[in-house]
Amino acid sequence: MLNALCHIHDDSSPLFLMFHGYGNDEHEMIRVIEAVGKHNQMSYISFRAPFEREYMGGYSWYPHGCGAEERRRLADENIGGIMRLLDSPICRNRPTVCIGFSQGGYMSLRMVLAEPTMFDAAILMSPSFVGGLSDDERERLMHSRTRFLLCYGEDDTTIPRADQCRIRECLQRTGRLTYRDYPQTAHAIVAREIQDIREFIQEMVTHAD
Repeated sequence: MLNALCHIHDDSSPLFLMFHGYGNDEHEMIRVIEAVGKHNQMSYISFRAPFEREYMGGYSWYPHGCGAEERRRLADENIGGIMRLLDSPICRNRPTVCIGFSQGGYMSLRMVLAEPTMFDAAILMSPSFVGGLSDDERERLMHSRTRFLLCYGEDDTTIPRADQCRIRECLQRTGRLTYRDYPQTAHAIVAREIQDIREFIQEMVTHAD
């Protein structure tokens, strides 16, 4: 069972499904979305990953160093429970956005692959991408309606450059990708990125209207 913090308004504002990065917890993405919203109240469900780091604290969506198939399996097991949660009246009839950093960015992409027609947008901040996508997963992306924002720091060495290029190429083929990179930035979230996310969301809401 996943733990989560929820703050959901009973209106038609976007609902953000949020996934934190390695070694963090559900509060990380709350800080991010509050920065994006400035003084606006944001509706969100912020999930805590299931694996607790021994000694160091924090959580992860999959153990550090595990292989691509194991990552897929663990991610998809968690996603099954999340999808059941979303089958709720308060989660329907409103734009729904997946957003995550690092491992959480990977989880956001797996959410779209699990339900290609469910999500209006996915915001992938420095996502991991070990193993790439299968032919079936690439096909699912092509039939998705999701708009993507993909962000990396130019000096990010945590995510191999080859993996960064692969995920960008996969998402570009959908015709629904916005890509941003940030000079002198490693594996981190920066102020310019927060502004880009804010503008991306505003454009998404305007486009939906």
